[in-house]
Amino acid sequence: MLGELPRMMPLSTNNMPTPPPQNPANLNIVNALLGWVLPGLGHLTLGHHRRGRYIFLGVLFMIVTGVFVGGIDAVDHKNDSLWFMAQVCCGPIVIAIDLATQFFIVEAPIEKRATLVGLSHVNEIGTLFIAMAGLMNFVVILDALQAKRNTDFERRGKELEN
Repeated sequence: MLGELPRMMPLSTNNMPTPPPQNPANLNIVNALLGWVLPGLGHLTLGHHRRGRYIFLGVLFMIVTGVFVGGIDAVDHKNDSLWFMAQVCCGPIVIAIDLATQFFIVEAPIEKRATLVGLSHVNEIGTLFIAMAGLMNFVVILDALQAKRNTDFERRGKELEN
């Protein structure tokens, strides 16, 4: 009996609960769009004030840090188009940075452009910071898309105390 393996029960999916179907009427498309326009705004309009503030500060911190580290050309849809797909999830902030890059740096003469662009790995780190901010905001937008109104953690804690 020591050499026998225990018998396993057959895996059956009949007993597993099925998730309820997602009703498209329950999706907060307007809040998701607001979360793209300004990170955290979708959660603020849902009544998730603390979460909205943290999202805004976190995404904005990563964008500003990326621009300070990598330079204004850390956002460039012409030379870094794959990175720009992730960065554009931050919304119009990144589009404005890209427009500034195209206006101030790409149009400058080569002598001046050499002094304005970020160099090597430093520029890549700035690009990565802004791309991570975009991906983080993409997840936040998905959360705002399905979140319920006035269900923030700070409200739940106050309701439990009463």
